[in-house]
Amino acid sequence: MPRNIFRYIIIIIFIITISFSYGYLKTFLSVKNPRGNVNLDYLEQNVSKMPEIKLNAGAKIIYLTYYVGCGDEITEVKYLDDKYIGYTKSGLEEHERDWEIESFTPDEVKLKREVHGICNNHYYIGIQNGYVALFQGIPGMKSSLVERTDIIADTLREDDRLILEKGLTINSEQEFLKIREGLTN
Repeated sequence: MPRNIFRYIIIIIFIITISFSYGYLKTFLSVKNPRGNVNLDYLEQNVSKMPEIKLNAGAKIIYLTYYVGCGDEITEVKYLDDKYIGYTKSGLEEHERDWEIESFTPDEVKLKREVHGICNNHYYIGIQNGYVALFQGIPGMKSSLVERTDIIADTLREDDRLILEKGLTINSEQEFLKIREGLTN
C-alpha cells in the first residue's frame, strides 16, 4: 500500500507541474493583442491633429554654448521677450537657426550650440613688442590684445620674464591688475 501512495503522489505532482507550465506558457508567451489589430494610421492622424505647444509669457530660455577649443560650457538664462510669446517649437527653430532645441515646454526652453573656438573667459599675461601685455585667449592659440602696459619686459626678473614669454594664464582682468602691481614693485 505505501508503494501505491508514493506513485499517486508522483502522478499528482507531475499533473500539477504540467498544469502550471501550460498556464505560464499560455499567459506569458502569448503574442495576441487583447483588442485585436489596432490601426496605427488612425493613431498617427490623431497625434498630428493635436495643437503644438506654445510658449507662455515669462517663459525661461536657457542658452547653452559649448566651446570646443577650451571645453567650457557657458549657460545664459533669459526670460522671454514679448515677440516670442505664442511661438511653437517649429517657429522657434526657424527663428533661432544657429541653436538646437534640447527641450521645449510652455515655461522653459533649452537651446544648445557648439562653437569651434574658445570662450571669452580666458586671459593670459604675455609679452608683446618688449612690453608686458594682457591678452584674451589661451597662450599659443589665436588671442587678442586687451591692454599693453608700460612695463618693459627686460626690466623684469629673469624668471618672471621667462614665465611671461610662455604666457601666464589668469582668470580675470582683476587678477591682471594685482599681478601688474606686483611687477612694478
